[in-house]
Amino acid sequence: MVRTTKKTVVLLSGDNPQIRKGDGDGPVQAYIAALPGWKRDVGAHLDALVMQAVPNVSKAVKWNSPFYGIEGQGWFLSLHAFKRYIKLAFFRGTSLQPLPPGDSKSPETRYLDIHEGDSLDEALLTGWIKQASQLPGFLTPNADLIPPLPVGQLQGKSMEPSERIDHLIAELTDWRGRTLAHVRKLILAADSQITEEWKWMGSPVWERDGIIAVGNAHKDKVKLTFSHGASLPDPDKLFNNGLNGKVWRAIDILENDQIPEDALQTLVRAAIAYNQDKPKKPKSVRAAPKA
Repeated sequence: MVRTTKKTVVLLSGDNPQIRKGDGDGPVQAYIAALPGWKRDVGAHLDALVMQAVPNVSKAVKWNSPFYGIEGQGWFLSLHAFKRYIKLAFFRGTSLQPLPPGDSKSPETRYLDIHEGDSLDEALLTGWIKQASQLPGFLTPNADLIPPLPVGQLQGKSMEPSERIDHLIAELTDWRGRTLAHVRKLILAADSQITEEWKWMGSPVWERDGIIAVGNAHKDKVKLTFSHGASLPDPDKLFNNGLNGKVWRAIDILENDQIPEDALQTLVRAAIAYNQDKPKKPKSVRAAPKA
């Protein structure tokens, strides 16, 4: 079922506005203005909280949803209107404290559902927004990032993460492909139990007892982001991006840069040790249904 508002903005099922995709504040404000009733006030309130918590936030509308992110780092938050509530999606929600209440089929995402009449805990929301903005975000293909795989291959259900990374490296026929392949080899050689994953619309991820690092190929660099880099010793000063953040750190590798192999592997092992030593988050417990 589709119906139209007086301003000819189409409301899809669930009263979510159909807004043309676009970057910047304008499309987001158009989305908020098209929300019906109480959802418009909540949308404006949430937008203001994000702006206050993260003044340098980037905005866009994608897939009929506002997205909030940090340039060069990815999207950390989106919202979507449903019939009876607005859903906030924190793309790295499992790394937030306290844990947002709604679980997801995506292993990293957590949700918060806001219903009519709910009182917004501004302090809690602001804390989540600030934390989320400091983490590596959800990346979508854009002018800066190289599309990771042809669509048919990206959606191939039978492909293993390592195969997808193989394809990504094969698609990068210049120095970035060679650099990403070298970084990958060094990371895997640092510990025999490291596994490879493929997340966030096309990012190689290396894990052991949690995420170690995420790799991305940009136009002018290969970025290796350590999820908890701010907590890792870096005596060789490999980190050169995100140095003021409280959680992540990154290594931007430019063409002709020499990678200190031993130092990188030491950093990888330090990330594994951090994952193994950090306290495990308790799983949320749902009340048993009444008989």
